[in-house]
Amino acid sequence: MLVSYSIVWGACTQERQPCLTPKIATLTMECMHKLTDTSTVFVDTALPTARFAAYSLIGERDIIYTTQNSNFTISLSSSADSCKWGMKVDTSSFANNFDTLTFFYRRKLQFISNACSYMYFYNVDSVHTTHRMIDSVLITNANVNTNVSSKHLRIYIHPDF
Repeated sequence: MLVSYSIVWGACTQERQPCLTPKIATLTMECMHKLTDTSTVFVDTALPTARFAAYSLIGERDIIYTTQNSNFTISLSSSADSCKWGMKVDTSSFANNFDTLTFFYRRKLQFISNACSYMYFYNVDSVHTTHRMIDSVLITNANVNTNVSSKHLRIYIHPDF
C-alpha cells in the first residue's frame, strides 16, 4: 500500500487596511448675506481673503484662505466642551472687523475601525458670536462627524459688507 503525504507551506500575512476616513471630524461653515437691507433673499457670500484663528491656552493658530470662498472648515477641540475661533472676513482690510465665534458642544468618542482606531464626533449645542461683521449664526446640522459633504453652520454677514 502506497501512502502519499504532502506538506503545504503557506505564509499568512495579514494586510492592514488603510484608514480612508478623515482623522479629524471637521465643522463646515457657509457664509451668506442678504442682497439688500430689506430683502429676505440670501446668497452665498464669497469672502475675499478670510482669516480664521483658533484661540487656545498655547496660543493662536491661523487659517488664511487666499482665494475667495464662501465655505470654510475648522476643527473643534477634542479636549474641551467648547472652543473659540476668531473670524475676519477680509485680511486685506485694516478695519477692525474681527468677530469671535464660541462653539459649545458635546464630544463622543467613536470607534471607527481597527485601521482608523477612535475619533471624536461632536454635537453642536450653540454658537455665541460677536457682531462686527456677523449678523447671526444658524446651526443647520448639529452632528459633526467624518461626512465631508455636510454643512453644519450658516453664518449671515451684515448686508453692508
